[in-house]
Amino acid sequence: MILGILLLSFVATALQRLTGLGFAMLTAPFAVVALGTHQGIMLITALAVIASLFMLPSMWRDIDWSRVAWIGIPAALSVVPAAWLGTHIDGAMIYLLVGILVIIGLSVALLMRGSGEPITNRGAQMLTGVGAGAGSVLAGIGGPAVTIFGVLSRWPVASFAATLQPIWVMTASATLTGRSWFMGSTLPELTWWMWLVAAVGIAVGMWAGQRALGKVNDRVVFGIVVVLAMVGAVLSVITGINQLLSAD
Repeated sequence: MILGILLLSFVATALQRLTGLGFAMLTAPFAVVALGTHQGIMLITALAVIASLFMLPSMWRDIDWSRVAWIGIPAALSVVPAAWLGTHIDGAMIYLLVGILVIIGLSVALLMRGSGEPITNRGAQMLTGVGAGAGSVLAGIGGPAVTIFGVLSRWPVASFAATLQPIWVMTASATLTGRSWFMGSTLPELTWWMWLVAAVGIAVGMWAGQRALGKVNDRVVFGIVVVLAMVGAVLSVITGINQLLSAD
């Protein structure tokens, strides 16, 4: 099962190179089932840092550093209170709450898209960062919050995908620290060859995603982003329900 998760990082990285997100949303639910909430989220978060660092050089020129600051810093800072909150709330309820809020928020954003002016103000960016940071540390998924902002702001795909990479590095690094300090989470003990499989899968996935660039229409790419966010939210709800049922 763990090897399957590491191999899945190939597909997840290819999608993240193309769309800017998807790594954690695709892999976190499987990792949580295989390793438990604490180690599953820690493993996926660590791999997400590696994936984003691999992608940064090829996406550097499209990064919007202003949005990195206004979204990334609140995301990193929100990890601490969210991790503390996570120690006082049942894990199953966290997954349910995160998933339901994302489904509602994304649905509203899609309904609002195209009506009125794009929402791009600093307050919206900071709120997006808080949502991404809290979602990352509590459930391992920060992408849906950014997707909602991407829809409402009509963020161009190339800039969206590139700008998310340094944001994920900041958020995931803070998540690893926050979960370790406040929630006692640890990385699973993997052999060296498992880490090698993960690194190779990420590298090959990045290459595949790079090859697909320019061959897929931007509207299709953003459609994939929205679908990934919704799938991540639904999987979060399913994970919460499964944990509630297994506890009975």
